[in-house]
Amino acid sequence: MVFGFISAFFRRLYLTIIDLYTLPELRPMLFGFMKQRLLGGGANIEKVHDGHGGIVSTLFVDGVPLPPFPSLRSNLRQIDKFQVRSDDIWIVNWPKSGTHWMWEVVMMLSSGQAQLRDSVKVGAMFPEACTLQATEKMTSPRVLDTHVPFKLFPKAALKSKIIYTVRNPKDACVSAYHHQKGMAVHNKVSWEGTFELVTNGKAHYGDWFDHVEEWLKVLENNPNALIVTYEDMKMDLKKQVRRVAEFLGYKRSEKFYDDVAKLCSFGNMKKEKRDIKSAWSKESAGIYRKGTVGDWKNYFTVAQNEKFNEIYNRRMKNINLDLKFEL
Repeated sequence: MVFGFISAFFRRLYLTIIDLYTLPELRPMLFGFMKQRLLGGGANIEKVHDGHGGIVSTLFVDGVPLPPFPSLRSNLRQIDKFQVRSDDIWIVNWPKSGTHWMWEVVMMLSSGQAQLRDSVKVGAMFPEACTLQATEKMTSPRVLDTHVPFKLFPKAALKSKIIYTVRNPKDACVSAYHHQKGMAVHNKVSWEGTFELVTNGKAHYGDWFDHVEEWLKVLENNPNALIVTYEDMKMDLKKQVRRVAEFLGYKRSEKFYDDVAKLCSFGNMKKEKRDIKSAWSKESAGIYRKGTVGDWKNYFTVAQNEKFNEIYNRRMKNINLDLKFEL
């Protein structure tokens, strides 16, 4: 047991050094996490119990459960100081709903270069991962991303282009489970516990239905907003790439759309895209696991499915979305 702990420690240290060297934009965040671990967490970090023996480290801000990013609370205190630029692009969603995927698409469209970025989207994740000062140093057009509910979002940024991606909540729930389970530190979770946290609105970033409903109410009549579903991207990625390009005003050739769709296919992203190596346990598949539609059927019990369907049918009465749970 002691040998296993020592082995895991040195593996994590080695991978952190690699990340610090290859992903310089993440250095403040990585050093912040190292400081948290050395100090045994943080004064504002709580251990949330999932009712099934699992524990998730959580930072609460205005009642919203959030992941314990080192600069998150400080960024939210200064959120009104965020300086909006006219060409900013935001990708917003509840976690595990295609953020990395859409970020890569938008980066290719905005740059006019069909190639995967050496950087990772976490480096442009505000207010979670990068600092306010880091956003000011970014070159335009900035492609920013966040999972925060609307009440924590910088309101001045509503003048920017916003792409809100939505994934069916059953698959998002399963993906959230694997994300938490695969992290290298601080979370001990089970599928049953994750299901309870999600259905009770206690998972990171809060209730899925509240998140989607609040954002859609704000964005539905906003000409600067586009709603894209994860399932539509899975069915016809090129079509959605073209749709996003036209929305952003970055109209490109059909060949360019073909190239983007090929490079951003899940298989290619999983194979070629750089990930934060130190974030994951040895057994984890990392950020790119399956990327399928309908994987929830391998996890939901009959009782869980019935419970979730009852919640979904009741809560979706106020949400004008037709989501697909299988293809």
